[in-house]
Amino acid sequence: IFTNPIMYTIAAVEFTSGVMRNGIMQWYFIFANEVKQPGAEFFLDHWGILLCITGIFGGFTAGFVSDKIFHSRRGPPVAINSAVMFVLCLVMAIALFKSPVIVGICCIAISFFVIGVHSLMSGTAAADFGGRKATATASGIVDGCVYLGSGLQSICLGFLTTKSWAFWPIFLAPFALLGVFFALRMWKSLPEATKRYLKNI
Repeated sequence: IFTNPIMYTIAAVEFTSGVMRNGIMQWYFIFANEVKQPGAEFFLDHWGILLCITGIFGGFTAGFVSDKIFHSRRGPPVAINSAVMFVLCLVMAIALFKSPVIVGICCIAISFFVIGVHSLMSGTAAADFGGRKATATASGIVDGCVYLGSGLQSICLGFLTTKSWAFWPIFLAPFALLGVFFALRMWKSLPEATKRYLKNI
């Protein structure tokens, strides 16, 4: 695990997804309670079920795209999801104090895409490249990086949002872009077992 450079790339992507995931899931609820969102109360009132739905469909969609479109490569859908999240953060930054509905839609959309990243990296890619005898260890290490990202965003956003909520999407955007960068580094990567399987079909 520790000598495989792909594992470090997967861990780096998961670090960025930890920032993005909890940077939205935790902070939209706080934001919407502190900064009233007229016309967008639906998002706050149904935040839990919306996260549940987007999480389920985000994970399934990313898995389907990875397997069926990119032939079990995990990098391409992760790069695409991260790029979309970067754009959504920019839209949030523009609309933050202007359009509560757009902010709510962006947050739900980011939740959809970040769970896609998380499901592909923490569960699938870690198992792909961790090897049959170290799957659980690889998944645990990679998943731990999610919580490192979560801890970082909690500290930073806890400080920044006391200054201004305008820092919220601005802080998240670079991590989405980093997710693109790291995912591009593993764009063509496939574990040996998958390569052998694809040659035989």
